[in-house]
Amino acid sequence: MEASTLRWILIVAGLVIIGLILLFGNPEKKRKPRASRRSIDKPKARSKRKASEPTERREPTLGLGGSGADDGEDGDEAFSPGDQGELPIEGAEPGEAEVEPEEPKAPPGPPPDRIITLFLIARDNHLITGAQLLEAAVKTGMDYGQMSIFHRVVEGDSRPVFSMANAAKPGKFDRSAWHEFETGGLVFFTTLPNPLPALDAWDAMLATARRMAEILNAELQDEKHNPFSRRREALVREEMREYDRERKARGE
Repeated sequence: MEASTLRWILIVAGLVIIGLILLFGNPEKKRKPRASRRSIDKPKARSKRKASEPTERREPTLGLGGSGADDGEDGDEAFSPGDQGELPIEGAEPGEAEVEPEEPKAPPGPPPDRIITLFLIARDNHLITGAQLLEAAVKTGMDYGQMSIFHRVVEGDSRPVFSMANAAKPGKFDRSAWHEFETGGLVFFTTLPNPLPALDAWDAMLATARRMAEILNAELQDEKHNPFSRRREALVREEMREYDRERKARGE
């Protein structure tokens, strides 16, 4: 046998031996099992079956009392007073009185062009009682009405010609406590435009205030709490005449 032929036989035999060692030399080595299609399809089938099964409906709880945990849920999220404002409340609780909605108020009218005031202050630091006030109101034709104060109205018109309020805040009179009422003064006021011409409204208010000052032994004062003088009276009368002339010129 030639040397070259023997060399090739040895090479081929060596390759065969190396291949056998690589193939069978590590019998303990485990192959990773391939995932079968059947095992892959099992989770999908299980998820489809769970999706089709009806789930139990859980009612919301506020977490008041009790352990604060439900079916393994974290119990640290306790109910706080601020949470209640976020709950949708569709109706009143049982036993709770239903509050009737307030009637819509009429929109306010335009502001008056002017307000003329007079003050009536009791003399010698004495107080005007409820009985004295009622007597004076009856004698001067004043009527108790809206806003819990007195008014002078004309027939056929709900707007007052002028009004009389308490000079002390809040300005109202409590008709249920006349026997307890006391005040140190009253305020008369009229607004323009008026149901009557401005000059007529002013004259009616001034005459009533003067008559009531006599009955109640009180002093008449202007809007700045100065004693009401003849000069001030003349100035106001002229202002009322001018106001009436301007309204007549505008056709109002």
